[in-house]
Amino acid sequence: MGKVRVVRGADHEALPWTETPRPEGDTNPPGEEVTSFKSGDGQFMVGLWRRVPETGPMALDDYHEVALILEGDVEVTDEDGSVHRAGPGDLLITPKGTKATWHALTPIKKVWMIYTGD
Repeated sequence: MGKVRVVRGADHEALPWTETPRPEGDTNPPGEEVTSFKSGDGQFMVGLWRRVPETGPMALDDYHEVALILEGDVEVTDEDGSVHRAGPGDLLITPKGTKATWHALTPIKKVWMIYTGD
């Protein structure tokens, strides 16, 4: 952990991408993600995620997430009906306990950073 390292863009394609779970009844191809970094205590992780357009629930019960949208556009609707739209270059910040609906308007690619601590 004590040394600087660079994970280049092309390196991410060589890392093991895994299939992400789909909401029940979702017939779209599954999303994929790769974890690029995990802290020694396992509470902080960074990776990439990609998926075709879809709509489904967001329930961040176990972690805080900050996502940098690299490609595509998404709308997130809070439980109170507030709609938040994010696109390339935008940060989407979702605290632990967030309940919302995710609607990817186009294929999405994002950098995700999650923290499972308090």
